[in-house]
Amino acid sequence: MLGIFFCVFLMDNLAVSSFIPFMSFTSFTSFISLIGYNSYTYYLKPAIWLLAAIIALKYPRMRHAAKIRFRDGIILWAFCFAASHILLSIGAAFIDGGFGKSPYDHSLKGMLNNILLVGLTIAGREIIRAYVINTMAGQKVRYLLFLIVSLVYTFCNYTLLSYVRLKSFKDIVVFCAEFFIPEFSQNLMTTYLAYLGGFAPAVTYTGVLQVFHWFSPVLPNLKWITAALVGILCPVFSMILMQNIYLKESRQYMRKVKDEAGTVSWMVTCLASICIIWFSVGVFPVYPSVVATGSMEPMIKAGDVVLIKKSIDRENMKVGDIIQFRRDDILISHRIVEIIHDEMGIGYITKGDNNPGRDVDIVRVDKIKGKVVKVIPKIGWLTLVIKGQVNTGQSR
Repeated sequence: MLGIFFCVFLMDNLAVSSFIPFMSFTSFTSFISLIGYNSYTYYLKPAIWLLAAIIALKYPRMRHAAKIRFRDGIILWAFCFAASHILLSIGAAFIDGGFGKSPYDHSLKGMLNNILLVGLTIAGREIIRAYVINTMAGQKVRYLLFLIVSLVYTFCNYTLLSYVRLKSFKDIVVFCAEFFIPEFSQNLMTTYLAYLGGFAPAVTYTGVLQVFHWFSPVLPNLKWITAALVGILCPVFSMILMQNIYLKESRQYMRKVKDEAGTVSWMVTCLASICIIWFSVGVFPVYPSVVATGSMEPMIKAGDVVLIKKSIDRENMKVGDIIQFRRDDILISHRIVEIIHDEMGIGYITKGDNNPGRDVDIVRVDKIKGKVVKVIPKIGWLTLVIKGQVNTGQSR
């Protein structure tokens, strides 16, 4: 079953192999060129997913975890959770980001093609997911299998080109936060639904989300931070709620009551981890920065972490303020010793407290990253050791 899944993933990558040098010049690429990329996308690929669904349905099916009498309720909850996700995304768009026009074709022909593509793709993917998860999900390996299946589905949701394009650490963080981790969270929820009720709840949950994504004329245009928050937390909380609802309905709740503390701890750990990552990469108004040199001793020493406030009035800084600014792709934290006004506007003369002279270059407003508001001693030493940047002497 998973072989078919990887086959489609490989074909998707070969279809765009002109962008990936080490995958070029294959016979399949020539075949795609012959039939046309649109024909592959809208006709050949849906046919493959249809074939996959038929094959999976022909295999002897394992019973899903939930009893038959709970299946309709699980399907209804799957619909409600997907609808809640959509409503929260719309609500977030009113607050942060707004809306944008859908990039998909909404002509009659375009919508029919998309119905064929989306419908058969979802059916094939979810039938395979349900078969794998309910065939292999023994008690001891259940949660590990959930993670593996969800990771495979998430990884294969993007072409290799998407990963190749990630050049910088920031690119990786944004891609993971905005796309990969939310997709992984959604796949975890879908996998759990497939485990409980088979492919029908999984198709319902994924289908509602995808119908909105493909067929709504306008879509939420969220900033990546907000998209990450909604995309990660909605499926995670939905999965926790679905588990508690099912356990109560099936009268297994009392047997699982001891797991509540573990569930809450896991949820808090996830939230804390997300917040720490966002704090480290500068999502919030204040962000941390490790000091690599001793140019600001004795106040700031190498290995200290300074907290930088981004939301400041850069044109009204004062003598004595310590600012962080960028010079030659290096972040420097020095004190303002003089303010000048010339034909280029406001400029700041800076100096490291431990340096013998002032900095040569004038710091312009557009180079200022923020103002140092707090010094936390020594907690950045491990970062410097790992990067090999320890330097306690005078420097920039």
